[in-house]
Amino acid sequence: MEILKVENLSKTYGKGETTVKAIDNISFSVEEGEFVAIIGPSGSGKSTMLHILGGVDRPSSRKGLYSR
Repeated sequence: MEILKVENLSKTYGKGETTVKAIDNISFSVEEGEFVAIIGPSGSGKSTMLHILGGVDRPSSRKGLYSR
């Protein structure tokens, strides 16, 4: 059973020439009982994604963001 599903999640900061895509169209799901690690280089959007999933920040766009 899925406990978390994310579809087409994006987050951008700034406008015009200063636009930065912190997260660009990511999708994934987590099944009950799964262990998940968020890894990547500095500046790849790990903290931004966790802030959105935790409700601290809002995505710029998304198709779906569901949790059980």
